[in-house]
Amino acid sequence: MVRYIHFIFFLVFFATGTFKATAQSKNMVVDTPLVSFKNKPKLFLTFDRTSSFVSGKGATTNEIRMGLDFKKKIRFGIGFAGLASDIVANKTIVTQNTSVDSIVPAKLTLSYLSLSGEYTFYESKRWQITMPVVIGFGSSYFSYYEKINGSYKTKRTDEGGVILMGPSGVVTYRILRWIGLSGGIGYRHMIVNNSKVKESFNSPIYLFRVRIFMGEIYKTVFPRGIFGKHDPPYKNEYWD
Repeated sequence: MVRYIHFIFFLVFFATGTFKATAQSKNMVVDTPLVSFKNKPKLFLTFDRTSSFVSGKGATTNEIRMGLDFKKKIRFGIGFAGLASDIVANKTIVTQNTSVDSIVPAKLTLSYLSLSGEYTFYESKRWQITMPVVIGFGSSYFSYYEKINGSYKTKRTDEGGVILMGPSGVVTYRILRWIGLSGGIGYRHMIVNNSKVKESFNSPIYLFRVRIFMGEIYKTVFPRGIFGKHDPPYKNEYWD
């Protein structure tokens, strides 16, 4: 747990501009912050799909996230994530019609609101290394179907609140101006777990995906902007 706190402290330390880059010339040394919040931030929208394990079984989590990008160095986002894989267990429940114990197959669900911060630790013409950390607030439970008055209805059991944290590191290699490959690894730690659910969500997390740079595609198709308002030439940047 201590290493996760150190990670967050490291991220915040960079975000506040406490670390400084030193620019040297022949006669003077100038200290400037690595990140400045004086610049107007840009909106971003991402869809992430990460893999992990739940009680030793492979599981996938989907997350949609939007937020603010400060000078392509710091990102703050808010999103929603949920377990996408079918993790099924037999649960003993009391049905409404019979009022007796029944064993039914139930699907495990984990969903949460996510708050995230991401720092671009290194970038060059081809490579980019980012360090995101996510804190999630949500719930876990089992859902099953019960036949009531001739129709099936979805019900929940063993529902309870959770708080989780997931620091990670992601490396991206740009193959072309418009496309690249990303790979990353991290760890999901349940700070507050639902004691009613015995399955463990603590797990390494990993991802591998193709990344499309929409900003570069836009600049290629509209080098002067959609309405031609940009002064020529409109310079294409390698990182959008």
